[in-house]
Amino acid sequence: MNFRGMDCYNRSLLLVILIIPLTIYLYLQMRNGTPTKWTMPKPMSHNNSQAQFTKNSQKPTQLPHATLADTPRISTEEWEFLLEMLKWPSPTIENPTPTEATDPRKCTFTVLNWKDNYTVGDFVNVSVVARNGRGVPKIYGGDFFQAKLYNTELKASTFGLVVDHDNGTYSVSFALLWPGPAHFSIRLIHSSEAVQVLSRHRERDPDKVFFTGYFEDGDIKENVVCNAMKSPRLVGDGSHCCCEHRDPRSGEVWFCRRPASLPCSALVYHSMGRYQAQLSTNESKILGRGNTNIVLPGSSPVINVFAQHTDIRETKKCVSGLNTPVPSGFFFKDHWTSLVCRTKTFSKSDVIRCLTGKQIYMMGDSTLRQWFEYLGKAVPSKSPVFLWNIYLYF
Repeated sequence: MNFRGMDCYNRSLLLVILIIPLTIYLYLQMRNGTPTKWTMPKPMSHNNSQAQFTKNSQKPTQLPHATLADTPRISTEEWEFLLEMLKWPSPTIENPTPTEATDPRKCTFTVLNWKDNYTVGDFVNVSVVARNGRGVPKIYGGDFFQAKLYNTELKASTFGLVVDHDNGTYSVSFALLWPGPAHFSIRLIHSSEAVQVLSRHRERDPDKVFFTGYFEDGDIKENVVCNAMKSPRLVGDGSHCCCEHRDPRSGEVWFCRRPASLPCSALVYHSMGRYQAQLSTNESKILGRGNTNIVLPGSSPVINVFAQHTDIRETKKCVSGLNTPVPSGFFFKDHWTSLVCRTKTFSKSDVIRCLTGKQIYMMGDSTLRQWFEYLGKAVPSKSPVFLWNIYLYF
């Protein structure tokens, strides 16, 4: 079979994924070092579940609405590293049209080192050519691709390493980590043009997502705008600003407009409000569902992987500060195997015994929220023998 120059066909998915919050989670994973096992280039990643992304050095990203003073629990070194992780190249076109943006349906990919059979521990390398809406190969990088290797029947999966060559081409490397057949999938999350739109609005409209605070006192109820910063849209004319709710442990502050008739102490909870970014027609099309989170069409070949005699699992104990390889592990038969350290599967009773009386701090994005929700269901905090507090930051 010829896997070169596969044409993309039409396919749409109803999902839009924002980039920047994912960076936080990857920063926490990558902050302690570079890969040791399954060595690949150290990623500058904007994804946490399926792909890693390596970029060349760029000018520092400026965040006018965020300063070190706004992050009391982070050191200067960590803050600078976080800014480094947020770097992303901009397209050479200042205000590209939707036709000039990367079109996943017209991209092509090629398997570079195809063999009939592989062994666990081998790699499959794939080259991707990004093309715009006219089918013309792009000459600059910055597209946000994700890649995964999987087998649905075996309940097996891992992510691939995506490397941007800054010329419209990308290399994807898949580590073969389980015996049996496998397929790969490459997905365009956002074109480089969409990333440019997101970056521009992140700096211009840092409060494009706002929240609703609910204040109650008896039968009196008021709803107001809340956020993590005193933005112009929150402050308004200044006549009702602001209630400040400070976490006694972290020192972080949550701001809400002052209710008209209730005290600040009457805040009982808050919920997601809505998005309020003001996008142009072209920006809306570039970020549209038809161009976002689309799998590159084309048939993935069946990759036949045979077992090897050497056990690839790590035997060292899991402790804080271990280096993180890329990938960091894989699922096989719905069981996670870590390439970082020797992991253990815990029963529900083990989890209860381990976490009883503990306080759990979670900081991350929607991926971490899944763990939060899982713990709440699997180990109910209302259990008389299980008392714990979760401090959640997203």
